[in-house]
Amino acid sequence: METNISGFVCCLVAALLFANTWKGDFVYDDSRAIVSNEDLRPSSSWMDLWRHDFWGTRLEHAGSHQSWRPLCVLSFRLNYFWSGLNPKSYHVVNVILHSLVTLCLTLLVQPIIRRRWIRWIVSLAFAVHPIHCEAVASIVGRAELGAALHTLVALLAYRAHLKARGRRRSRYQANKEATSNTKEDRRQEEEEEEKGDEERQRIGKKRKRIESLMESTTRAHRNPFENRQSLLSLFIRRVTICCCWSHPLKKIQYRVTSLTSASNNLHKRDQQQQRRHHQPDDQHDHHHQQKEDGDEFARKRWRSNDKKKTKKDEPLKKGFGCCCVYLWTSLTAAALAILWKETGMVAIPLCAAMELTQHFQVGSTRRQLPSNRQSSDRSNRHLVQQERCENKKTMAYGNLTLLGAVWAGQLGLRMYMLGGESTTALPWFAAADNPVSRDASLLTRTLTFLHLPAFNFGLLLWPAWLSFDWSMDSISPVTRFNDPRNVATFFFYAGLAALLTKTLNQFKERDGCRKHSKLIVTALSFLVLPFLPASNLFFYVGFVVAERVLYMPSIGFCLLLGAGLEKTMDLTQSKKCGPTKRDKFIRLMLTTCFGATLILWSVRTFQRNGDWSSEEQLYRSGIPINPAKAYGNLAAILAREHRQAEAEHAYRQALAHRPNMAETHFNLALLLQSQGRHQEASSSYLQSIHYRPNLAAAYLNLGLLLSKQQGQHEQAVHWLSACSQLDGSGVRDPQAHRHSQIQALVSWGQLELARGHPETSIQLYKQAIRRTPTNLQQVQLVYHSLAEAYQSVGNYLESERWFKAAVDQVQESNSRQQQQANTRQQYNKRTMKTSSSGSDGLQTSRSDQVAAHLTYARFLAKNASRHDEAEQLFRQAQLMAPTDPAVYMLTGQFLLEASRPREAAEFFVRAAHLAPADFEAVFNAATTLREVKELDRAELFYRKAVQLRPDDVTVYRNLGALLHVKGQWREAEDNYQLALRLVPNDRVTLTNLNRLHQLVAARSKSQQQPNVGVNNNSSPLTPQQATATTES
Repeated sequence: METNISGFVCCLVAALLFANTWKGDFVYDDSRAIVSNEDLRPSSSWMDLWRHDFWGTRLEHAGSHQSWRPLCVLSFRLNYFWSGLNPKSYHVVNVILHSLVTLCLTLLVQPIIRRRWIRWIVSLAFAVHPIHCEAVASIVGRAELGAALHTLVALLAYRAHLKARGRRRSRYQANKEATSNTKEDRRQEEEEEEKGDEERQRIGKKRKRIESLMESTTRAHRNPFENRQSLLSLFIRRVTICCCWSHPLKKIQYRVTSLTSASNNLHKRDQQQQRRHHQPDDQHDHHHQQKEDGDEFARKRWRSNDKKKTKKDEPLKKGFGCCCVYLWTSLTAAALAILWKETGMVAIPLCAAMELTQHFQVGSTRRQLPSNRQSSDRSNRHLVQQERCENKKTMAYGNLTLLGAVWAGQLGLRMYMLGGESTTALPWFAAADNPVSRDASLLTRTLTFLHLPAFNFGLLLWPAWLSFDWSMDSISPVTRFNDPRNVATFFFYAGLAALLTKTLNQFKERDGCRKHSKLIVTALSFLVLPFLPASNLFFYVGFVVAERVLYMPSIGFCLLLGAGLEKTMDLTQSKKCGPTKRDKFIRLMLTTCFGATLILWSVRTFQRNGDWSSEEQLYRSGIPINPAKAYGNLAAILAREHRQAEAEHAYRQALAHRPNMAETHFNLALLLQSQGRHQEASSSYLQSIHYRPNLAAAYLNLGLLLSKQQGQHEQAVHWLSACSQLDGSGVRDPQAHRHSQIQALVSWGQLELARGHPETSIQLYKQAIRRTPTNLQQVQLVYHSLAEAYQSVGNYLESERWFKAAVDQVQESNSRQQQQANTRQQYNKRTMKTSSSGSDGLQTSRSDQVAAHLTYARFLAKNASRHDEAEQLFRQAQLMAPTDPAVYMLTGQFLLEASRPREAAEFFVRAAHLAPADFEAVFNAATTLREVKELDRAELFYRKAVQLRPDDVTVYRNLGALLHVKGQWREAEDNYQLALRLVPNDRVTLTNLNRLHQLVAARSKSQQQPNVGVNNNSSPLTPQQATATTES
């Protein structure tokens, strides 16, 4: 009952404390692991989960992190299937996993911590510890949660296996002893029967002598004065009987009595057997039942009944089945733990440590033998106990051998996945991620990496300073022996060694391993074993300190905290019976101190969860610890929100702390380019290429920037060509690298096409296709560019084929996502859930399909004989995107070119209503309506265009011409004057204004001379009334 209450309360506390993470977004590594990971999409194969790493990169790729976590990625994919890219569902799953881990820890500490209030402190400390914020609040921390959960399940199942095995072994030994004792009793009975025959003969002789003595004594006693000799013989016989025959008489009397009773029983049994032959069958059965019920001799023989032996065999079989079930459950959970994260490999060593502590622990109670056992049984007790120890050793060594074989298989599988098929090298990481590993000094590397475990233990002890990243110069290296941090390192390892030595010495004591020692062994195992792969002591990893890797070691820290409290209470507890006032006071003080600590940890956890809710807050919180990386990431967020001044300041601050950050130079160049500061942007691009020569995006953007400047064509081609030929081995993001190279080939092809080299551009486009672009927008770009290149050389068949291929690609992708959306909708109906975020991917695919249809329709519209097909494609685009103004704009342009202005006007008007702030839509609607003589509606749209662009001379000129035609001459003249203010020497406006003056003069003259007509050539000129065109 206590376990249920404590487990429920601790789970509830963990869930409520981390509930504020539900409103968080995708932050930091979440974007790459989830948002841009193609393995989560329904278009990818399920087998890619086993062939790709955690970030969606092929394991055999040189730039792969080798972080093989298929079960974690599978959970992300199920989240995506359930709710798309809604971050709330991902955070909810993380909180549930953390609550389950807390529950498993509560079950784990139940039998190894004696005091209930200490068990509560240990479970609550794990539930609220601030070091867990990164593992729970960051979605990619789910790998830690899953590995810890399966590791604890494996330990709980293995402990149940040990318990079931102990019960089965006790029953087996008791049954074996009962069988051996039964055989011994039978042998002793046979010996007693043989001795009984000899005893009968000896007793017969002695009985005759005693009877003669008793007879003569009786006679002398009856008449003592009959003869003096009789008196003397009476005295002698009395003394002889009392002194010499007292013990033999008792023995003889006992033997005679026992033998007489036994012989009487045997005689009765023989008589009953003889009578049975003369009785009927039914009487025989009844008599046999009475005999079994009344046979006192057979019923009092202990452990000689065969029915008891049969009943004892049934629990043995059941116990063996439970042992196997628990054992294989433990091994299965341990095997699944490694599929969540590499730290799951410690599940098997932790089970082995539990086996060793159980092996060195002496059994709780020994079975007491009955009081009526013979002396020969008592002499064999030592042999029985020795046999029990041998059986325990055999079973323990067998389990350890099985655990070692399973762990070797896990290690071999992980090493195979680490090496892939082509290389056995360890994962590559940048020098900035772990700068100490690239230090040339062996002393610096040794002292620093020895200090890191002590530093991590300090984070567990006092988690006040936390950061999203501890790379670069967050922790300065320890370069000399007189560094004060070496003192902390020494005391950490000294305390660890002292605790381990004391625990091992307790195993050598006669009373075996007590609960306190077992608790310390479990705590040290959890504290040390999961941390070893990330300690940089055996091989270098891609980080210096990572808070999420401390999730499983924090279990050992909390258990060690409980062990310290247990030891403190044992040392301070008085020897008197019952708790004294002093004991209660010490317990109250400890409970108060640790209660206050738990409250402080809870407040820190709640505050830290708020930091992980958005990227801006997260990066601002990391500025005091890692300013270079924090400022660089913060600047990228500010630039995305168009806060350019703050973003530039943050970039400058990041480079001031660490000037060799290539990505920061690249992002600063993007910001400067968006502001039109091309010279500074080019310099920043060159700096990023200098510090990272394989940064393909810098080559691409520099080439595109130079291609827009006159006289820089050769330089642009040089950088684009260099980008397409970069080696992709060792890059962090192979997909982005390949995307940049394909874009460079397409841009290079467009430059060659603009220079009049279509054949070269066609070859470049085909080379881009051979790079197998995976992004749908990039596929469309390559196909459309190749189709336009073929169109420029007059190969319309090939051009149409590639335009149609782009449409087919989008339709195929749309059908897959439509099927996935239908499946998700059916799932939501079955589970009575609603999800609005699942249509994001479908909407993206539909917009791509609309663009493909419009591009293909515009191509067909150039051929007058295929206008019907083009119009059909435009209609399909309208059905797919009924609220997209670009669809109606392009359709109206097609109809206008087909000499159908009235229909075109309606499409332009619809586009203007859908996009009232789009100047081109409003202006085209006004111009087309003027052409079809709908002057009032045209005037309305022209006035809207004036509000959108008050400094555009074309709008004033066309509006003035419209008012000129309608006869509103004064207002028309005002618009002409406004147009001349913007462009004083505009020929069309001056001509229209002169004609307007002539018309006004003619009208005034006609009023004076009624017979004079008006000049017919006074209508305004509107040569700039052609509709604007838009590109898809």
